[in-house]
Amino acid sequence: MRQGGWRFRDAQREAQQRRNRRIARVLITVVVMAGIAWLSFDTGRRNSENRILTLEDRVAELETDADRARTAESQARDALDAATIEATSWRERYEAEVPQGETAVLWQLLTRRLAEGVEAQRLAEVVELVANERRCDAQLVTKRIIVKTHLHGGTDTSAGFADSRLTVQGEGGAARDANNNPVAWYDPAEPVSVSFITIGGETELVEGYLPINHAVVLGDSEYRFAITEGPRNFALVTAERCDYP
Repeated sequence: MRQGGWRFRDAQREAQQRRNRRIARVLITVVVMAGIAWLSFDTGRRNSENRILTLEDRVAELETDADRARTAESQARDALDAATIEATSWRERYEAEVPQGETAVLWQLLTRRLAEGVEAQRLAEVVELVANERRCDAQLVTKRIIVKTHLHGGTDTSAGFADSRLTVQGEGGAARDANNNPVAWYDPAEPVSVSFITIGGETELVEGYLPINHAVVLGDSEYRFAITEGPRNFALVTAERCDYP
């Protein structure tokens, strides 16, 4: 009887021990799982905190870059406004000071004449005397000249104007008769050459078909000539004298 009771108690102890081991294993498993969960949570928390810090730093950098960009944009806009104002000022100055249109043509003429040695005072005097209204003699002077050809020179081949200080003479091609033979007089239908010779020997040569118009400045006078066809062998030279300038 006593031996059976021992066996019963031993069985109970073994059952209790088995329950305790199961409970211990469960507790250990729970603890391990809890530890793993805690480690995972703590790792995730730390990663999240680091990520948040990194993002906050990036946001701060972007805000700094944005501030710099706004500053640079403002400076660029100010520089653009200043450049626009300066360009407008230079354009206005250019338009006010640089000759344009007809003024530019006169400026080039004056510059060329100065480069050719004409004194600035002389140019200023001439410009000062220029007027829109021309002052000319009422009387026109007309003279006739024989137009020289290679077959005829002779006399009366020139005419004097301005108290003989200016001489006009002409030369042309010989006309032809019905048989196409050259004759002594010139052909007014062909080009002629007209020379305007001053008393100093300076010559201006004009070539072309009649009528020919040309002007010669002599001192304070301008002589405007019209050379037209005259009677056979002759050309008519008409001169008008005007104050110059």
